Amino acid sequence: MTATKNSRFRRRRQVPRWGDVLAPLLDVIFLLVIFLLVSASFDDTQLIEIQLPKARGSAEAQPSSESVDPMILVLMEDRKIRWRDQFHTLEDLLPLLDQLPEESRLQAFTIQTDRNVDMETGLQVLGELQNLGWSSVEFEVSPLTDPSGDLEPRLGEG
Repeated sequence: MTATKNSRFRRRRQVPRWGDVLAPLLDVIFLLVIFLLVSASFDDTQLIEIQLPKARGSAEAQPSSESVDPMILVLMEDRKIRWRDQFHTLEDLLPLLDQLPEESRLQAFTIQTDRNVDMETGLQVLGELQNLGWSSVEFEVSPLTDPSGDLEPRLGEG
């Protein structure tokens, strides 16, 4: 027996149509859109009115920024400490600093010194200030006054 043209044993090549290829892709996109809409939380903000309290007191009762005494210590070469235009040793300065109110310990403390002052003195003052409760301490070191303008001696000179 020979196969004829219209035989059922003869296979026909099927060409996919565009609709058959895009249908699964559109289904996935549709499911993603539904998932995003279901899982999204829409912002439903509401306004709350707040009645702020009125300020009481006078302007004279408020401390001004000019009345705050800056916390500045100046370390001298002879291990003396200048504070509030008076010279002290570290031992007699510590009770004066301990008598200051607790609010002043929130203010930054500045230690001004020259490069000629030994580091031990500065570290000792820093440790004592930390023991008294100051957490913010700044160091200001002035440069050497050299006629050449150099801050430090160069290597190989002198």
